[in-house]
Amino acid sequence: MKRILPPLWGAAATAALLVSGTAVPAHAYEITVTTPLVSGEKAADVIAYWLGDGGRPLTAATPFSAPAGIQATPVKAEGSTPGGVRGVVPASAGVKRASGPSRNVNLPRTTGKVFFVGSDGRPHWCAGTSVQSDHRNLVATAGHCVYAPRPAAGSTSEGTAAGTAAGTAAGTAQGAEDSTPAPYRYWIFIPGYAGGGTPWGVYVGARVFAHSDFTRYGDLDRDYAFVSVHAGLLPKRVTLRDAAQYAAFSAGPKYRTTTGYTGVRLLPAGRLGDKVGGQGLAYNLPVDRPLAIFGYPTQTAEGHATGSTRLTRAYGRPFLAQDLSRRANELIAVRSAFTAASGSPWLAAYHGVRGLGYLNGLTIGLSGPGTGLSPYFDGELFQVYSAARRAG
Repeated sequence: MKRILPPLWGAAATAALLVSGTAVPAHAYEITVTTPLVSGEKAADVIAYWLGDGGRPLTAATPFSAPAGIQATPVKAEGSTPGGVRGVVPASAGVKRASGPSRNVNLPRTTGKVFFVGSDGRPHWCAGTSVQSDHRNLVATAGHCVYAPRPAAGSTSEGTAAGTAAGTAAGTAQGAEDSTPAPYRYWIFIPGYAGGGTPWGVYVGARVFAHSDFTRYGDLDRDYAFVSVHAGLLPKRVTLRDAAQYAAFSAGPKYRTTTGYTGVRLLPAGRLGDKVGGQGLAYNLPVDRPLAIFGYPTQTAEGHATGSTRLTRAYGRPFLAQDLSRRANELIAVRSAFTAASGSPWLAAYHGVRGLGYLNGLTIGLSGPGTGLSPYFDGELFQVYSAARRAG
């Protein structure tokens, strides 16, 4: 198990940690797995799938369940030290926030939903967040929200039927233990998503970067992924007067309604980071510092969350946790006021006015009804992130 620094918090300690990051030495072996998703030429076709039929695939998508059956227990960190050099990557701002009243005040524009089609052929969603990168085009989320994972060692049930079926099929078809599972189809990111709205555009996944221990073995300690996305497209619906105009429309998706015809023009939205900014990233930090958790609840008082569920936040103080039955011994856990979807970001030193902080965790599952779990962000995560950050 990686040795992690116990809590040592005060104003001076906090200031000392949140400074410019220091590079982590590269491993002697390659731990980063990269997989292409969709080419730029096909991006509009992916968006057409999600916006077709009035955007019904978006509103019909269901929360993608996290790996099931995790029984994490707290771990004492006394006498331990970090497994590597501590550091941070600074955040970057997007376009200036509009003034005036907003129901999203002090919420990060970087957070949104990722949508994809599972191996069951149905649309699902997780949470994700824009993070700083050289090309301002990177999204962080849970690994199981991109790849159909293999069952982790010792597990008896995994995620949704979609994830389980895909993991089984991948293992049967590919055979070799070190092969990479197939990513989910039609992967997109919509920052600020709520009730079908796409206020900052739609960003189609281009390439995914993940840890080989997750893609090979379903290692929960490495259940994270960074996805580079294409330049965004901003949908604008237009009314088409008649069947002839409907037939001639070719600027984007189109569909019939009970009252007529609608076309969707896809306007350039630019780079993700230019629009919404990108969170910083912190790694090898002490545990037990307060974190802000932003995400979309997967449960409401009425039952499963719907497409109109809005971004929610909570605060918690994480602690070390492990589930040795699943060989997961580098987790952190936090007790939260809501059940956050997989991929929900955990932000350190969050500044509400700017909407920016440092990504220092993300939800990958639950242990019991109210305890969220994340991989500990260490030097290996930083190595995967660094490969994704540099990629075009």
